[in-house]
Amino acid sequence: MEWLWYLLLMVAGFLAGIINTIAGGGSFLTLPALMLFGLDPKLANGTNRVAILLSSAAAVATFRRHGQFNQRLAFRLAVPTLMGVPVGAMMAIYLPTDTFKSLFGVMFLAMAVLLCLNPKRLTQVNAQPENVSWKMLPIFFAIGIYVGFIQAGLGILLMLAMSLLNTGDLVASSAIKNWIAFIVTLTATIVFVSYGLVQWAPGLVMAIGNVAGGVTGAKLAIRKGNRFVFVFLVIVMVATGVKLTFF
Repeated sequence: MEWLWYLLLMVAGFLAGIINTIAGGGSFLTLPALMLFGLDPKLANGTNRVAILLSSAAAVATFRRHGQFNQRLAFRLAVPTLMGVPVGAMMAIYLPTDTFKSLFGVMFLAMAVLLCLNPKRLTQVNAQPENVSWKMLPIFFAIGIYVGFIQAGLGILLMLAMSLLNTGDLVASSAIKNWIAFIVTLTATIVFVSYGLVQWAPGLVMAIGNVAGGVTGAKLAIRKGNRFVFVFLVIVMVATGVKLTFF
């Protein structure tokens, strides 16, 4: 019967790969799946990073092949985010994993309402989105801390933060989001591996599904465009907010 559990991990990984690539929050599928597999929450949190790492890489490669990747802007935003990851990862190792969950849940629900009331927050165009103000750096640093602490919701936070840049292109923002996810997840994974909090067998099996989902999600975003990404993002934000707040 063990192969059935591995199949569950692969299916959860595939669905999470699609969700993570387009919006974020796929870890709310993969973390419970890993715990059903028998891993304790901290071990599941570390193991989950392996699948996300590989799916993010696959998604970025897909966006790049289709000319939807702004490398310069991606690197500028990745640096401050990356700096916060080790801090968050150490918090995840020494603090309860449900810390701040309700706070972030309410935030996601509130932001979903605000985006529905003002969709231009994500779709309004700035002619020079690459001119990242220094005032944005603490925001991405704080996201790095959160991501190091708990991966779930990374994509949503990054998409919301990038809305402050007014790039106006949700597909391109999704590509950058996946690049940052890859870089910060790699850093967090190294920390978790060094503390023995990664189980490679379930992590790599789930990664097979995640990679397939990452490629599928990237192609969907490219083909469907901004409207699809916006609707998908709002739905995932509401689901994430409810999950963090009430469950």
